[in-house]
Amino acid sequence: MGRKGTRYSEEDKLFYIKLVQDGMSANAIEREYGVKRDQVLQWVERFNTGGIDALRRRPQRTYTPELMLEVVQAYLAGGTSYPQLARQYNIPNNSVIFQWVKRYTSGKSLKTTRRTTRMKNGRKTEQVERIEIAQWVIANEMDYVGATTHFNVSYGQVYAWVKKFKQGGPDALADRRGKAKEANGQLIEMELKDLEIKRLKARLAHVSTEVAVLKKLQEFERIDAQQKKNISQFKHSRKK
Repeated sequence: MGRKGTRYSEEDKLFYIKLVQDGMSANAIEREYGVKRDQVLQWVERFNTGGIDALRRRPQRTYTPELMLEVVQAYLAGGTSYPQLARQYNIPNNSVIFQWVKRYTSGKSLKTTRRTTRMKNGRKTEQVERIEIAQWVIANEMDYVGATTHFNVSYGQVYAWVKKFKQGGPDALADRRGKAKEANGQLIEMELKDLEIKRLKARLAHVSTEVAVLKKLQEFERIDAQQKKNISQFKHSRKK
């Protein structure tokens, strides 16, 4: 009844909610019925805030990148949780926000990554730009899809450029086809310096998101340590 992929009816959800209301814990429900603890708690929370209507299936929503970013930044700013944000922005599942935060903090694009995105038409580029794109992808943990949007090129182009760059460096991205041959594949010193600056900026932007996550984690650890200390002090005072 609780296997992965199971779709629960409104009656099923009400059944498990009633078990919780009667005193059965979500952990016990998971052990006995196989329904995930977090799923049960989410149903209970929805029911308590929105009644039966909140338990009904809703058509799948499409979220704009702007909304995703707003929600992610609200979470990273602290002082809130996934369930609170889900209620605030009317997002039916906490895990949706979790996935957005995970993508954002790993330096990946929050834009839709459906297969159609990868079918973007290619365009003509210069060697310097191809190097910049390859460096950007590598700095952002191989985010090919993000590069297609960021630089308006096709997925196939990005994949090929990164592969060549990793195998042969900047010279491997020179266009060596007849008249289109680009200055024998040699870049001037100024171009190389400019590319290095762009590479470092891309890496810095990616690292900045990692720092934000680290700060958030440290904050959670500090709060957890303080709570444990308070509990310990409370228990000690009770013994006296």
